[in-house]
Amino acid sequence: MKNALLWQLAPKNGGPVSYLFGTMHVRDLRAFAWLETAKNRLKECDTFASEFDFSETDHMAMAAIMQLPEDESLDKLLKPGAWKNLEFYARKKLGIPAEKLRMMHPMTVSLTLTNTLMADGAEHSLDETLWEYAQALGKKITGVETFGEQLQTLREIPFKQHVKSLTWLLKNYTRQKRRLKKMLKWYGAGDLAKLYQAAKKDAKGMRKALLFDRNKIMARRFAEMARQNSLFCAVGAGHLAGQKGMLRLLKKQGFKVRAIVA
Repeated sequence: MKNALLWQLAPKNGGPVSYLFGTMHVRDLRAFAWLETAKNRLKECDTFASEFDFSETDHMAMAAIMQLPEDESLDKLLKPGAWKNLEFYARKKLGIPAEKLRMMHPMTVSLTLTNTLMADGAEHSLDETLWEYAQALGKKITGVETFGEQLQTLREIPFKQHVKSLTWLLKNYTRQKRRLKKMLKWYGAGDLAKLYQAAKKDAKGMRKALLFDRNKIMARRFAEMARQNSLFCAVGAGHLAGQKGMLRLLKKQGFKVRAIVA
C-alpha cells in the first residue's frame, strides 16, 4: 500500500469521482500537514461526510455517558497504585487533585490525560476543521455514521476494558507520549499500514466493535453516497488500511482506488 492519507475513488462502471481522507481526531498542528491538499479536493465535491455530522452532537447524552453511575467512583475502581498515579498526573498535568476526576468515566479520564501529551495548536480538531470548511463552502454535510451509533459503540465496550485502559495509561504515561510522537510522524508520512497496526493495538479486545463492524457500515454508506454524487469523506486514518479496512471494502464494492500524494 502506498503512503497516502488521501485516496481518489470512482465506480468502475462510471460515475462521480470521490475522495476518502484519513484524519486524526486531534488539534495538534503536526497532524495538519495534509490539510491544504485535502481542502483542494474537498472543493471539487458536492457532499462532505465526516464520521458523524458534528451538528448532530447531543451534549447532554455525551455528558451522561462520560460520568460514572452514582454508586461507582474511580477511587474504588482503580487499584491503590493506579489511584496514586492518577493523583500525581492530575496535579502535574491538569492542575487539579484526583478527587475532581473521581466521578468521571475511565474513558473520559484517559482521553483527558492523553490530550495533555499533544499540543493544542489548532482551534478545532482536524476533522472538525474540515467540517467547518465544508460548511463555509456551502457543501451538503452528512456522516457515514450517526452520533447515536458512535455512542452505542462506546456502550458496547465492556466497562472493565475502560478501567484496564486507564490503568495501563497511568502506568505507561511516558511511554504513551513516545508512542503518540511516533504516530504523528507516521501520520505526516501517510503511513497507513503503521497507523492501522497502532489502531488495532489500541482496540485490543474491542477490534470488532471499534474497527471492523464500523468499517463495514462506513464503507457501505460511502458507496451509497459516492454512486450518486461526488463525495469527500474524512474518517480516522486507522479505518482505511487492512484486509477489513475501508479501502479494501470499497474495492470489493466496485470502486477504482488511487492514492493522492500530497
